[in-house]
Amino acid sequence: MSDVERPWGLGNDNLDSLWARLTQALASDPDRLNRIIAEELTESERVHIIESLVPLIFALPLRSYPAELRATNRNGRLVLNLRTLDVPPKPSPKDVTGVKHAKPAKDVKEKDVSKEEPASIGHLPSALTGTFSNYLRRVLRWPENRHRAGANISSGGRRRRVRVSILAHDKGVVIRFLERLPSPVEDNL
Repeated sequence: MSDVERPWGLGNDNLDSLWARLTQALASDPDRLNRIIAEELTESERVHIIESLVPLIFALPLRSYPAELRATNRNGRLVLNLRTLDVPPKPSPKDVTGVKHAKPAKDVKEKDVSKEEPASIGHLPSALTGTFSNYLRRVLRWPENRHRAGANISSGGRRRRVRVSILAHDKGVVIRFLERLPSPVEDNL
């Protein structure tokens, strides 16, 4: 198979029969796909798949900020949903003058109002969820017990400020794309 035909990013001609089974199971049987990934692939092969796909995931969104990508386990798949969030209102002049305002109670959480319903943009096999979470922890240099943090990331020459949350018990990942940052390449033009 050519590299274009290999959607998983392993790039090894000896694995062509595995590619064919993965691709066949992808469309029809998520449980079989998860079994193949869990039982027939090594951890290094699963990591290679995630290393190939995560830059594509972080390349989203291309135009809309703030936005949120939720990758959650459903029916044997890690379903990727993207939605655009409302831009928070700018502070009024009273807010900037230094007047202290009452803080909301700690148990009250702000809800983000979405401009649109989440759009499903694809899915991964749920057998890759743990590998995805571990990869993010390694790349973002998080300790094992950390579940949420902000970071500046670069993907495809674009820089973004994001907040990444890893859901408990490997149930998924939430990535909030907070803003696009100027690229060092753009600064030199």
